[in-house]
Amino acid sequence: GAARMCAAYLQQMAGDRYEALAAALEPAEGFRSEAASALSEDGLTVTDDPGRKMTPDLADIVDRIVTLGFTLNPEVARDVPREEWGIPDPAGRQLREVRIIRDTIRRLVEKLVARLDTEAAVR
Repeated sequence: GAARMCAAYLQQMAGDRYEALAAALEPAEGFRSEAASALSEDGLTVTDDPGRKMTPDLADIVDRIVTLGFTLNPEVARDVPREEWGIPDPAGRQLREVRIIRDTIRRLVEKLVARLDTEAAVR
């Protein structure tokens, strides 16, 4: 849920400048209804597809890894810049809690996009 929320905000804020790949160590079978409800309040939708599993192969093709509620093995994608945000899983939480998670994710993604834009401008 949280990874897909991040991806949805990144796509909304960055458009085609960056591509988000949401993945999890244990992906959900579908998008959680509480996360979908919270995103819809912000005008965002996410398809209810099965989640994507984070694998070493997937980690090898990305330019940056943002982990939300776990620490990725440091041997995986060793040279890829990473951030750990410590976001709790919204699954099974009350909507008011999911809104707090959503708002935190939105603020963190805003900051990430600003940093990525700055890095891109310096290159």
